[in-house]
Amino acid sequence: MLRNKYLKINVRVLAKGNIFSSQKKDINKDYFRGEVVMIEVLNQTNSLEHEMYHVFFKKGALTTLHYHETEQILITTNGKGILCLFKENIIENLEASAETIILEDGDVVSIPPFIWHFHGALKNDFAHIAFRNRYRTDISGNKIQAKNVWEKDFVDHLQQLNKAEMYELTLKIDQRVKEIVQTKL
Repeated sequence: MLRNKYLKINVRVLAKGNIFSSQKKDINKDYFRGEVVMIEVLNQTNSLEHEMYHVFFKKGALTTLHYHETEQILITTNGKGILCLFKENIIENLEASAETIILEDGDVVSIPPFIWHFHGALKNDFAHIAFRNRYRTDISGNKIQAKNVWEKDFVDHLQQLNKAEMYELTLKIDQRVKEIVQTKL
């Protein structure tokens, strides 16, 4: 076997995770409608490039509208849920057309980056694994942290709206989400 004495391999032993018993992650309640439990399976201690969560949505709970700057993959592990993808910025156009997918045990879906969406339980409990890259490449070719943009944060930064208008917009978004879910029950 040939060895290159100049080649150094940096081996890092990572901790093992488990989709059922890894550490529970604190969630921001502004990012969910209803009760959600999130288990952080992959984090920076056991994966250099990826994050993975096992997310349990209780009795009809949903994420709020959001998008990720990298592709997200969902793998359904329990129950019946919903994924709704919007073809444009739903927050700026409440009438934006949407594609809705019903998720059942074992279903796997890929959500493209920068697509506004929500997902979660239809009526009863629902669970999925959510997996995505932690980093993306910017236009200069640099590796940067990939962000998530959530409905609340986006609305809070709409400078043309006052607090009352932000609240009104949030109510309208909530109503649109409820209407979409109702059509799938």
